[in-house]
Amino acid sequence: MSLPPNDEDDARLVVALVDGDPHARTTLFDRYGAHIQRVLARIVGSQEIERADLLHEVFIRAFERIGDLRKPRSLKHWLTGIAMLISHEWFRRRKRSGPLRSPEQSEDRRATSLDPEAVEAVRAFYTVMDRLELEERTVFILRFVEGMSLQEVADVCNVSLSTARRRIRHANIRFRTMLVEHPALLERLTEGMK
Repeated sequence: MSLPPNDEDDARLVVALVDGDPHARTTLFDRYGAHIQRVLARIVGSQEIERADLLHEVFIRAFERIGDLRKPRSLKHWLTGIAMLISHEWFRRRKRSGPLRSPEQSEDRRATSLDPEAVEAVRAFYTVMDRLELEERTVFILRFVEGMSLQEVADVCNVSLSTARRRIRHANIRFRTMLVEHPALLERLTEGMK
């Protein structure tokens, strides 16, 4: 059983990446690929092929800019910040041509084996997320889905702590207001709080 990476592991990995260690890139992807893929899916909510392209773009940009990382111990949050930037760039290019699609709405066969009520709750979640502004959606997901601290959200989004707090509060109010329109999601969230 392997232990999850810690700050020291990340600092050593950054040094290896900067030094050009041939195995470091694979280690970085193995360590954080699933996390970044999950963040992208929650922010973009798009089909699997688009998420794969964005994931690839995140790691290409990280490899190109690893020398710019000032705090090697914050590698995970730095990568998450790159994922946020790439997600925002993708939204600008896409010009919001349609509503978000949850990962379960894609051609992914795993969705057919899920509990129909759970699938409906996930669809409702993405419907609500689609109605939030991109900055609100981003901070909401980082804070309440990914469980980041206020300071971590501010760092990842490159905003002040007070701006992050304001955006989170506003997004949370809007999210709770829209929950009334989606009883399946409201029921799931209420069950999760018991």
